[in-house]
Amino acid sequence: MEVQRGYDDNQEDQSRTGLFIEVAPELLERIQEAAAQRNLSLEEYVSRVLERSVSSKADIEEAEGRQQWKPIDRAAVERLFQYHEELKRAHPGVVFEDSTELLRQAREERTKELEQR
Repeated sequence: MEVQRGYDDNQEDQSRTGLFIEVAPELLERIQEAAAQRNLSLEEYVSRVLERSVSSKADIEEAEGRQQWKPIDRAAVERLFQYHEELKRAHPGVVFEDSTELLRQAREERTKELEQR
């Protein structure tokens, strides 16, 4: 597939630019059929498909926010415990420290560094 961008100086609507995409003849036929079934021009149909397919920045930020606070179910907790047991078996005698205290200390050190600046 080859994509070319163009701009037509004679275009009445100066808020839009041209986008030329070469597609296989079979795909073009399917696109034309889909547009015709919806009583849309080829340009309008393709524009609508692209608009639905490409997320806006706000949509992406919202989705990332939802992913960040996804609740954990019991199955995920069980997998975590299983993984913990596998680690203990794979590394006998190794003590894994609680990272909570290490993180707290690192935050305190970073805060002091920032306060000194």
